[in-house]
Amino acid sequence: MDMADQTRATGHDRREHSRSIDVIATVAVVYLLYWGAPFFIPLLLALLISFALSPLVDILERLVRWRVVAAALVVGTVLGAMGVAAWAWSDQAATLWEKVPDGARTMSQALQKVARQPSKPITEVKKAAAEIETAAAQGTGSPPPKAVAAPAAPPATPSLWQMIWAGSKSVGTALSQTVGVIFLVFFMLASGNLFKRKLVIMSGERLTQRKLTVEMLDEIDKQVRRYLGVLIVANTLVGIGTFLVFHFAGLQYAGLWGLIAAIVHTVPYFGPAIIAVAALVVAYVQFGDWTHALLVSAATIVVATIVGQLFATWLASRQTRMNTTATFIGLLFFAWIWGLWGLLLGIPLLAIVKTICDHNEDWKPVAELLGR
Repeated sequence: MDMADQTRATGHDRREHSRSIDVIATVAVVYLLYWGAPFFIPLLLALLISFALSPLVDILERLVRWRVVAAALVVGTVLGAMGVAAWAWSDQAATLWEKVPDGARTMSQALQKVARQPSKPITEVKKAAAEIETAAAQGTGSPPPKAVAAPAAPPATPSLWQMIWAGSKSVGTALSQTVGVIFLVFFMLASGNLFKRKLVIMSGERLTQRKLTVEMLDEIDKQVRRYLGVLIVANTLVGIGTFLVFHFAGLQYAGLWGLIAAIVHTVPYFGPAIIAVAALVVAYVQFGDWTHALLVSAATIVVATIVGQLFATWLASRQTRMNTTATFIGLLFFAWIWGLWGLLLGIPLLAIVKTICDHNEDWKPVAELLGR
C-alpha cells in the first residue's frame, strides 16, 4: 500500500470515528434532556418569559435607573395583573366548577340513551351473532356455551392518607416549580446582559470569535421574540374568535371561555382539541341538543385551525426562517421527550438550534435541514 492509499484510509477511519462520536453524543444529549426534564423545563420556560418581558424592563430602567428595581416592578406588575384577572373571573369560574357534576351527569345520561337505542348497526350485529350461536348449539343438541369469566382480583383501594399524601406532593411540586420559575425570571431580568457578556468573553480571545458570538446571541434574541410575538397574536385571535362563537351561539360566560381558549391554545394541537371537547359538553348541557352542540364545537375547531394552526404555524415558520415540515417534526420530537411542555417549548428551541448551527461551519447541514 502506497502513501496515498494510507492517507485515504486514515482519513476514512477518522471520519467514521467522528461519526460514531457524533451519534453517541446525540443519544447522550437526548437522554439528558429526557432525564433532566424537571430541571430543563422550568429553566427554559423562565428563559422564554424573560425574553418576553426584557423590552419592558429596558424601557423602565431608563426611568428608575436601577435594573433590579425595574425587574421587580415588571415581575410584580405581571403577577398582580394575573391575580386581579383571577379575582375578576373567580365567581364565574366557581359557578362553572359547581356545574361540572351536573354536566357530567347530563352527558352520561345522554350517552347511555344513545347506546340503548335500537336499530343501531352494532346492536343488530350483536343480535345476529347471538342468533347464529343459538342455532349452532341447537343443531348439536348441546346448550349454548356460556362464557365463564375468571374472578378478577379486587383492586387495591388506596387509603385516605395515601390519597392526601399523593395530592399534597403533586401540589407541592407544582408550587415549588412555579416559585422557581418566578425567581428565575426575576434574576434573569435583573442581570440584564451579564450572562451574554460572559458568553462573549468565554467564546475566545480573538475579536472575530467574539463578534461571531455577539451576532449569534443577537439573532437568538430576535428569533425568540419574533416567535413570542406570533404566539401572543395567535392566542389573542383565538380567544376573540372563541368569544364570538360562544356569544353568537348564546352560551353563558362567553368572555371566560374566550380567555380560557387563549390560554389553553398556547399548547399547539392539544389545546384546540381540549377547547372543542369543552365546547361540545357546555353547549349540550345548556341546550340539550346534539346538533347545536356539534355546530359550536365545529366552529371552535374552525377558529383554531385557521388562526392557530395555519396562520400561527405559517407565520412562525416565516419569522423563525424554518420550514413548516421541520417545525412539525421538531414539535413531535420535543413532545416525545417532554410531553405537553415539549409542544410549548419546541419551536423556540428549534429556532435557537438553527441559529447556533448557522454560525458553526461543522453544523451547517443541520441548519440547512431546518431552514426554508
